[in-house]
Amino acid sequence: MSNDVLSISQHFREYEQPFIQQVLDWVKQADDDYRLILTRFLNPREQYILQTLINRQSGLRSYLYGGVDGAESQRAIIAPEVFEVKQEDFEIGLLTVQYPKKFATLHHSTILGTLMHLGISRDVLGDILFDNEETNWQIIVDQKMLAYIQQTVTKVGRVAVNLKAQSLSEALPVLTNWQEQFALMSSLRLDVVISSIFQLSRSDTKTLIESGQVHVNWMLAQKANLEISVNDLISVRKHGRAQIKSLDGRSKKDKLKAIVNVVQR
Repeated sequence: MSNDVLSISQHFREYEQPFIQQVLDWVKQADDDYRLILTRFLNPREQYILQTLINRQSGLRSYLYGGVDGAESQRAIIAPEVFEVKQEDFEIGLLTVQYPKKFATLHHSTILGTLMHLGISRDVLGDILFDNEETNWQIIVDQKMLAYIQQTVTKVGRVAVNLKAQSLSEALPVLTNWQEQFALMSSLRLDVVISSIFQLSRSDTKTLIESGQVHVNWMLAQKANLEISVNDLISVRKHGRAQIKSLDGRSKKDKLKAIVNVVQR
């Protein structure tokens, strides 16, 4: 393991250290055994950490794929530079949700909630895809879990469903409802960022955080003073999601100028 890889890991957050250690273990396996390592589905922050570490490791490369262009959740492959990585190496399957569309309506949260309630780990699930009308739904999954999920999921909420396995070539395109906006922030503290983006008071924001209604990179955020970085994904229950895409210096009043992607609820 290069000293550069180990030193860069020290610049990440304390709660991210277990994942960093997991990446370093994957790197060691790929390097020592001279073989391809396939990971679980990773969120964007995990993808960033993995690529940051692998880019500093001589002789290895990382590849990301989520089953469809623009997927948020993606699996990674770590492999020696000389290896040729193919799409099928990512072992990704696709399930189309069949249900009585004339009489029932499905939602992203209901589908994901059903899967979680049945004990299906988020790690084996990729993106949940839908069309503009939100009537056609597909689930990207770990190929090895495809048959189990098919057999286990027979209802979404109260709606009877059938999950049909299909080729990834039949996947719906990723639809993004992000809206780009400009924001001024006095700092990158979590409470300040949320207040600035969603136009909430600091006291309301603190209440949301303390009551467990805020997640950062899919992890429960419990500290209002958590420092947010570019590409962190913030989810605020009943308000929406936000992600700082870039910082562009400071304003005349010494506030940070940020470009933010936001989904309002």
